[in-house]
Amino acid sequence: MTARPRILMVGPWPPTKGGVTTFMRNIVRSPLRDKYEFIPFTTSRPGKRNVKRDNYGYAAVFRGGVKRVVLGILITLWHLAIYPWIVLTRRPGVIQIQASDFQAFWESALYVVMGRLLRRPLVVRIGGSFDRFYEASGSLARAGIRWTLRQPAVLIVQSEYWMRYVARLRRAGPTVILGNFVRESLVERRTGRPRSARFLLCSGEVPKLKGAYVLIEAIRLLSARGIAVDATIMAVPGPLREHIREAGLAGQVRMLDFLEHAEALAAIREADVFLQISSSEGFPNALLEAMALGCAAIVTPVGAVPEIVGAEGECAFVIPVGDAGALADRMARLMADPEMLARMAAAAQARVLARYTESRLVPVLDHAWQLAMREGGHLREARALN
Repeated sequence: MTARPRILMVGPWPPTKGGVTTFMRNIVRSPLRDKYEFIPFTTSRPGKRNVKRDNYGYAAVFRGGVKRVVLGILITLWHLAIYPWIVLTRRPGVIQIQASDFQAFWESALYVVMGRLLRRPLVVRIGGSFDRFYEASGSLARAGIRWTLRQPAVLIVQSEYWMRYVARLRRAGPTVILGNFVRESLVERRTGRPRSARFLLCSGEVPKLKGAYVLIEAIRLLSARGIAVDATIMAVPGPLREHIREAGLAGQVRMLDFLEHAEALAAIREADVFLQISSSEGFPNALLEAMALGCAAIVTPVGAVPEIVGAEGECAFVIPVGDAGALADRMARLMADPEMLARMAAAAQARVLARYTESRLVPVLDHAWQLAMREGGHLREARALN
């Protein structure tokens, strides 16, 4: 019996939450598990709580308290120390590395360098706010970023936007577009919608980046017009919770804690409109899941979001970043027009089925791995492993 090629999946595994973790879990549960043997390798560190500012950028490393910083450094050093041993003993046919932005990118770069030294085929998938990270970097850092992106046999980006962006960085090797995806079974028929739209935003540890404060201002504007809003914010950190209470909106805004994935999906099922109003994005998995579950959306034109939702007004309204007035206007329109809401929600589900399901996108990843093994000369070696 021919052994399955091994894929070492380097990235943030549970208990870490978020779109990247969801993506990797979807991969190992996909039909690819019958063709490949997956080796999860986590880069996760302890989560942060009660952070007073957005958990974003280089300074975010120091916002979890001294104890968390020290523990995070020790865990990261341990991961880096055992990584070569895992590669040498398990001999994966491909190492897939998830790269993001700021310090997470440089950590991924270390895995890339070691993978190259150990002569294994590399596939790197970039996500997060990579564009914002690159543009905020100095000339020396930019040179390091460009060098890192030239190392993998195959680079995976999440959309046409990201393909165009990395093309500017003059990478010579193959680049493959692979967005996030959902299982077809997640696309559920909606019945019994309420008369007025219910809104949901996911904040997490970066409420400013995700537009949470813009939503609060929009709710204030609508309240001044005598329009009551049914809004939920999921994954609410302490400072945002305090801000909502100080604004006198605790009665209008339902605040949820950080949820497990199944709980987050249950919260999305209770919403009608998903708010992806970030100032920077890669390819937001939560937006894709919300569309699959029958939510219309209000979004900002950042990262891959415009490609996900398509034409303005089809399944989402597109507003400028940080524009609370425009957000309030679109929210009011959807609350006043249930037929429009139902039409946009149905279009969202149809778009997901047409473009972003497991059966459509998993073969793209399979192709990327096969290409990496051929480029690295490891395809026959991987098949011969026992």
